[in-house]
Formats: sequence, structure tokens, C-alpha cells
Amino acid sequence: MPACLTKLSELLPAMEKVLALEAPVMNLRLPCMVVGDLHGNMKALDLIIHMWRSFSCPQLLFLGDYVDRGNASVDVLVSLFEMKRQDWKNVILLRGNHESPEMNRKYGFFDEIGRNEEMLADVTSVFKKMPVAAILPGGFFCVHAGIPGVCSIDDINKENSFEFFWNDPWEQEGLGPSPRGIGIHLFGRDVLEAFLEKNQLRMMIRAHSALMSGYQWFFDKQLLSLFSTPAYCGADNRGAFALLHISGMCIYVFGGSGEKYGLMKIESIYM
Repeated sequence: MPACLTKLSELLPAMEKVLALEAPVMNLRLPCMVVGDLHGNMKALDLIIHMWRSFSCPQLLFLGDYVDRGNASVDVLVSLFEMKRQDWKNVILLRGNHESPEMNRKYGFFDEIGRNEEMLADVTSVFKKMPVAAILPGGFFCVHAGIPGVCSIDDINKENSFEFFWNDPWEQEGLGPSPRGIGIHLFGRDVLEAFLEKNQLRMMIRAHSALMSGYQWFFDKQLLSLFSTPAYCGADNRGAFALLHISGMCIYVFGGSGEKYGLMKIESIYM
């Protein structure tokens, strides 16, 4: 077995125990870095870790989709799990739609682990223990994809959370069918606003969608979408992450073709 797979296998029991203790919805503190999809991009993760340490920021929140499509899914998981093992209170790993065996078999991770059924089962068991969402002070609701409708955050659980991993915003009112498939929905501004009001929240931060600029605002800045994988599947897109602090947030965009990604602070929002 390659060394990276051996290391991943060694980390899985500890991850199983730690993640099983975490609630479906985690309450975090500020300042906090929030990161979107990584999809096996180790170069992006290296920059994110470097910036997290340079900011002296205690909390680091990942919104899911760590594997598939990129060529370093195992390395990304090993790095994330090692960080989680060493600093489990501050490194938070939410689950995304690619933390599932169906997606892993189709989009690359299963091949990267040598089509090892036992390892896929063990990794899947860890994925299922990951939290679904997180709440940051100031009323920020963080999740991989979206909401299934106007629900209470008290009803979110790890077992029945499919739409939190798959749903997307749209510019129409209400809920609509998604082109992503059966059981997946699009949610409008009215649905988001009712969800935020019901749960006494201010805005949503999500990932899930590939974006050329790395980030996009929806619904008059009530929803921020982040994507943290530059050059995704050969595209010329940028990646982005957000740094939330007590008075607002800063959005950083990165990318480029050099050995290391270039980084720019694009937008500061004061709240």
C-alpha cells in the first residue's frame, strides 16, 4: 500500500471518534476562516493553511467537497485529518455532497485509493460523522450547499441531510426542481429570508458551485457562495475564501499558473 494510503488508514479511527462527538450543527467563534470546495487540490490547501497560520486565526471552517475531480484527494484528506487530529476544536470539517461513496466511485477518489472497497467503506463511515452546518457569531449560517426550505436548525441531523449537501440558490421565488437531479431543489430569496428570520440568523455562507471569480453574492448580500479550487477541471477560474471577524469579513481571491498561487484581498464588508 502506498505511504499516503497507509497514513490515511492510520488516521481514520481517530477521525471516527472525534467526529462522532461533534453536533450536526457546530457553534463556532470569531475570527474564523471559511473555505469552499477543495476537490483534491493540494496546492490550494497549502495556501489556505499558510494564510490561516499567518492570520493567527483560531478557527478554520471547511464547507465540504474535499475529494474527487482533482489529482490529490488522498493528500488533501491526510492533511485535513492530521490538522483535525492535532487541533480538533478549531479545525471544523463539514460534509459536502462529494463525501459519499456514490460520488467517489464516479469522480476519482475511488480510483485514487486503488479501488479498495474496504478503505472506501472506512472513509465513508468517517464522512457520515461530519457535521452538516456551523453557526458563527453575528448570525452566519454555514453549510455546504443550501437549505431544503424553511426549517429549524434544531431539526438538522447527520442522517437526513441530503438537501443541505445539494441545493442551490436561484433568482425566482420559492422552491423549484434542480437540474442536478431528483430530490434536489433550488431555493429563492423568500425561502432564505424566511429561514434566516425563523432561526434568528443574518446570512448564509455556502460552497458547492464552481465560480469563475471564486465567490459570488446572492440576494443583496444575504448569501455568499465560495469556491476554493482554482483551475477547476481545466477552467481558468480563481479560488476564494473568507475571513470573518468581529466587525465584518474580508474575501480573498487566489489563483494563477505559478508554482504557488497569487493572493489578493478583494472585498471587505463591515457589519
